[in-house]
Amino acid sequence: MPSQDYKWKRFWCPRSGRINLADGGYLCDPEEKWGKIYNPDLVTFDAISALPCLALLGEPGIGKSHTIEAEKNEIIKEIQKQGGQVLPLDIRSYGSEDRLVRRLFDSPEFTQWTEGTYQLHIFLDSLDECLLRIDTLATLLVDEFKRYQNHIQRLHLRIACRTAVWQPVLEEGLKQIWGKDNVGIYELAPLRRVDVSKAAKIEGIDNSEAFLEEINRKNVVPLAIKPITLEFLIKTYRSYDGKFPLNQRLHELYLEGCLWLCEERNKSRISSKLKGKLKRQERLMLTARIAAITIFGNKFAIWTGIQSDVPDDDVFIEKICQGTETVDGREFEISEEAVEEVLDTGLFSSRGELSRMGWAHQTYAEFLAAWYLVQHETPLNEVIKLIVSPEDPEHKLIPQLHETAAWLASMRTDVLQEIMKTDPDVLLRSDIPTDANLRAAIVDNLLKQYEQGKLFDSYRENYPRYEKFKHSGLAVQLLPYIQNLSKPIDARNAAIDIAEACKVDELQQELVNLGLDSSQSIYLRVSAAKAICTVGNVSARLQLKSLTCEQLLEDEDDRLKGYALRAIWSDHLTVEELFNVLTPPKKTNFTGSYQIFLDLELVPKLKPSDLLIALNWVKKQGVRCFGHSFERLADTIF
Repeated sequence: MPSQDYKWKRFWCPRSGRINLADGGYLCDPEEKWGKIYNPDLVTFDAISALPCLALLGEPGIGKSHTIEAEKNEIIKEIQKQGGQVLPLDIRSYGSEDRLVRRLFDSPEFTQWTEGTYQLHIFLDSLDECLLRIDTLATLLVDEFKRYQNHIQRLHLRIACRTAVWQPVLEEGLKQIWGKDNVGIYELAPLRRVDVSKAAKIEGIDNSEAFLEEINRKNVVPLAIKPITLEFLIKTYRSYDGKFPLNQRLHELYLEGCLWLCEERNKSRISSKLKGKLKRQERLMLTARIAAITIFGNKFAIWTGIQSDVPDDDVFIEKICQGTETVDGREFEISEEAVEEVLDTGLFSSRGELSRMGWAHQTYAEFLAAWYLVQHETPLNEVIKLIVSPEDPEHKLIPQLHETAAWLASMRTDVLQEIMKTDPDVLLRSDIPTDANLRAAIVDNLLKQYEQGKLFDSYRENYPRYEKFKHSGLAVQLLPYIQNLSKPIDARNAAIDIAEACKVDELQQELVNLGLDSSQSIYLRVSAAKAICTVGNVSARLQLKSLTCEQLLEDEDDRLKGYALRAIWSDHLTVEELFNVLTPPKKTNFTGSYQIFLDLELVPKLKPSDLLIALNWVKKQGVRCFGHSFERLADTIF
């Protein structure tokens, strides 16, 4: 954990709830407008602090101990104000039942409580460490608390523990003692985008937005949402003067991050020699074996309970415990104890039920499954059997394995060459080598797939990744698709998107010509105008001015007009010209480029000297009630 206190606001999720990471891989912020809808199960500690019995869980590196300590300090003050008493106890160093019973149940604080009428709040920290020394701890606690059943309404219990070693017998016992509705089992959620930004600022990164952009560009958000690997990313970023190493491949960065998650960083465990028997490289190899089993076996979680109860979606822990693995020429046995040791790392988290452990982030599994095949030098034909659908006549990749296949391609050129033939778009998810000939071949195959109707990108998911295709001959490669009317629209649109993403300014005149050509598809004309907003120089942008003045019937949703205005306002369009060409949006319920321009981009570029003209324009609009075309624009001007 970082030594710095970032004062993050953390959220907890009931083990039966779900955590949504749809904010670009970050935790959807429950405090944002739509965050509560995306993450309805998440709560703050304040919301659950009144529960009489509470277990607070979290995988290593998620920040559990730090968060609980901060919350505990606040709640203790409140308890004492209300006349209650507090018994905080860190049990990591207790190695015998007798010593623990004497310190907890025979303590003056506990004895006085049994004789009194006030509330007692017990905080038990480091249950997982104590379990390493006292294997009967769970049943001991249940048996001892049962002795005080008649006083239980005056007792509040808080237990902190790692998710992987939380004991089912303890949970069931606590529910019997306090009652099912009075016991809460909660797990700490990952970080929000705002948390990562805050940490970057506190750590002296001047431009935290640039840091977030670099994290997104490198596809390492799954490492950023955990405090332990966020610390690794921040240190790496600062060490290289505000950037990640230029020559470091993504899979190399991920490997370092996963090694961080495999390593025991709890100082107490390290000093007590309770950090486990495996070295971190051995943990990583065993974790990768589990990844290969779950990814290629289409399994959701690891089942650690009774074999007869194993769900169809899970792999039984004993199935993993076969044979040996080798690291640095040394073999080690895959025992159940070894598997349990790696399940207790930051790579895994709970899956709702007591006996289910799954991946803390799916990306960890996808990367490690690919890395496992690479480490074992799996023959190409065997790799292809694992990732290609045998029923598909085109021999395309299994859709669920696209991410794993992309990782494989980034680590093995022979796999990349095979994937390039059938699924070139999947390579966009990986590092693409800088070799110009290879990039050209991938682009060629991609465009042919679009041309042949074998590839679709309806939601334009590929667009943000097209910049990986940049190479010296890209303009020549894209030109026929932009100019040739006989090419299918999807292929031509992909070429335009690639030109924009890679900033191929050699094609800006061809893009202008396409945007102005009324005989062309309006869909392509809009894409061309959008690209000019990115790659166009002054001359190219000015040529789009006519599109702002004409009422184009084919521009049914004003997208062409919107991009044209974005291209020339305010450098190439006066304020008088601007307000003269504004027309009510053709579709009042459509939020496209024109509506975005009106709502977000017009007013910020107004100068103080423009305001009189703007206000006179507002006056001409008359009474503006709800639903008026320019209601929001007028309000923003005011």
